[in-house]
Amino acid sequence: MLYFVGLKIEEVYFMKVLITGGSGLIGSRITELLLAKNIKVVHLTRALNSKFGIKTFKWDWEKKEIDERCFEGVTDIIHLAGAGIADKPWTMARKHEIIQSRVFSANLIFEKVQKLGVKLNSYISASGIGYYGAVDSTNIYTEKDDSYNDFIAKSCVYWERSADQFESITRVVKLRTGVVLAKDKGALPKISKTIKLGIGSPIGTGKQAFPWIHIDDIANLYLEVLFNTEYKGVYNAVAPSQIDNASLTIAIAKVLKKKLFLPNVPAFVLKFIYGELADLILNGGMVSPEKLQNKGFKFKFNTIEEALVDIYQK
Repeated sequence: MLYFVGLKIEEVYFMKVLITGGSGLIGSRITELLLAKNIKVVHLTRALNSKFGIKTFKWDWEKKEIDERCFEGVTDIIHLAGAGIADKPWTMARKHEIIQSRVFSANLIFEKVQKLGVKLNSYISASGIGYYGAVDSTNIYTEKDDSYNDFIAKSCVYWERSADQFESITRVVKLRTGVVLAKDKGALPKISKTIKLGIGSPIGTGKQAFPWIHIDDIANLYLEVLFNTEYKGVYNAVAPSQIDNASLTIAIAKVLKKKLFLPNVPAFVLKFIYGELADLILNGGMVSPEKLQNKGFKFKFNTIEEALVDIYQK
C-alpha cells in the first residue's frame, strides 16, 4: 500500500475524517481501520448510536438539517450514504430515494462546508459500476467509457456530479465499486443462503459478469486514496479477476462444500419478482481495475476463490 504518500506526518497526526454511512458495511470497516491507526473519526447518522465508541452527529438530508458541529476540525470527508440499490424493487418512489439520498445529501454537505469555511484535504465519494449500465456485453469497461442510459447509470452520473462540485475546494476521488463481498452483510449472505440450503443455482443464463471486491480490499482502498494525494478523479473498484454469475455460484458451493442440483433460475421469474431491478441481476459487463493497479494499488484478494476461502474458512 502507498499510505501517507503526499502527506506530511503532522498532517496525518491532525487528520479527522467525517464519514456518512459510517455504520454500513464499508463504512464500518473503514472506521475500524482508521481507528486502528489512531486517526479521529466522526459519523453523520440519522440515529445517534455508540457504535465504535466514536462521536456521531444527526442529520436529515430530506429536511436539509445537519448538526454543524460535525465539521469541527474535520480535514477529510468520505461520503458513503445512500439508499440500498438492490434492497427493494424499483418503484418510482424508490428510484427517487436512491438518487436523492446520494445527491441531496452531498449537496447539503457542500452547502455547509462552504458556509462554515471548512478546509478539506479531500472529499472521497462512493459510486457504482452501474455507471456502465445493466446491459449484456462482452466489453471490459474502463473509466474512459461513457455512461449508459438506464436508471442505474443515470443514478451514478448524478451521484458523481454531486461529488464533482467539491473540486472547487479540494481533491476529489470517486470509487465506482463492484459487489462488495463480506460474510454477514451485503450481497453474499443473500446469494449463499440458497446454496447452503442445497437449492442454489445460477441466475438467468449465468453468463452475466459479476464484478466484485472483497470487503478488506475496498476498505483498504479508501484508506489508500485518503492518504495518497496522488489519487484524483474516478477509479473502478473491482477485483482483477473477471467472473460470471455461474462461476460465482460454483465457487461458493465448492467452498461451502455444497452440491448444485437445480437448473438456472429463469429470467422471467426474477423479472416478475423484482421488475426493472432484475436487469441489474441478469445483465452486466466486465469492469477493469487497470487504472487503479497502474496507480500502485495492490489487491489482497485477486481471485474469487481466495476471497471466499478468507470469508468462509478463516
